Amino acid sequence: YVATELETEIIVIIGNVKFYLHKFPLLSKSGFLQKHIATSKNEEKKNQIDEIDISEIPGGSVAFEVCVKFCYGITVTLNAYNVFAARCAAEFLEMNETFEKSNLVYKIDVFLTSTIFRSWKDSIIVLKTRNDLSPNEFNLKLVKRCLNSIASTASIDTSKVEWSYSYNRKKKNLDQKVRKQEAVPKDWWVEDLCDLHMDLYKQAIEAIKKRGKVPGFVIGEALHVYAVRRIAGFSKGSVKITDKSLTESVIELIPDEKG
Repeated sequence: YVATELETEIIVIIGNVKFYLHKFPLLSKSGFLQKHIATSKNEEKKNQIDEIDISEIPGGSVAFEVCVKFCYGITVTLNAYNVFAARCAAEFLEMNETFEKSNLVYKIDVFLTSTIFRSWKDSIIVLKTRNDLSPNEFNLKLVKRCLNSIASTASIDTSKVEWSYSYNRKKKNLDQKVRKQEAVPKDWWVEDLCDLHMDLYKQAIEAIKKRGKVPGFVIGEALHVYAVRRIAGFSKGSVKITDKSLTESVIELIPDEKG
């Protein structure tokens, strides 16, 4: 897997993928691998290649590859599409400060705080990638941080919102100067959240409602847009039985206040 003159010492198996690796780069940064890889020096195991199957690692072989590259000092490119899985994999491998200063967990957390959670678009993308991972206590914490970021941005004064925040709304053929002068509507964010599946959409709306800064009629508009986008026949008043649960979930989110 890694170009080197050293012979393979460890074979890591993840599903149908095998990684042929070396002990030092991995064991110096991963508490999990330290505990699970044989380190005996006796003659019986001296020339034996250790094998470990960690198919249960969050994000699978793709996320593990990011962690391996970091261990070998290879440049790792993080973005909204891979950071969630990479962070969960790093947590699984225990790549924290206990084993090395500025380890992968720390570096990803810095990236999340300084980049992802400051971006409306990236926060939504990260939540969408979460659907590929099994929920657990840790990734639920990451989900909560994304939701807080989204709720905070959706709740800010519209005078401080730039059109660049919204990436789904159809742009009119106006030059940049006119765009900046155009008033941003209170519902500027509603179409973007339609990308989320109901479980995450519900949590996002509840987080926005909890902040108490978005008017009820805007929440209502958001729910209407989501229903039209996600529920076949909703706009025509003909909802399929298979969409009954989704329809009920939308109704439950309708604000109590009028208007």
